[in-house]
Amino acid sequence: MAAGTRNVRIFVSQQCFELLVDAMAAFSKQTRRFQTMRMTVQAACARLKPHGISRFELEEFLAEYPIEGDIRIHLEVTPEWSADYDLMRAKVKGISEKSGSDKSLVPFAVYLAVKHNLL
Repeated sequence: MAAGTRNVRIFVSQQCFELLVDAMAAFSKQTRRFQTMRMTVQAACARLKPHGISRFELEEFLAEYPIEGDIRIHLEVTPEWSADYDLMRAKVKGISEKSGSDKSLVPFAVYLAVKHNLL
């Protein structure tokens, strides 16, 4: 677990961007408070903590949402939730041949939270 705040900068596809924006809007409507991307990703990681993640879900996500793109996103991972973020990252790394890359982790966490009605 990191001791301080980490600033993550990722570049994602239009499809991943739309997924994130739609999830932020739905989460805002559900909580009746404006939710930022950080708040949305933070909630997704926290709520996915007790859930297992399958390779099939990752493959399903990657088939539907291309990751690579030119839309820049900044995410601040603070010590208050970095353990949840790192746990999610480790879960993705455990089922993937590739490392738990931030550019796939962020939209994948939100995708799973939406899919399982956790946001």
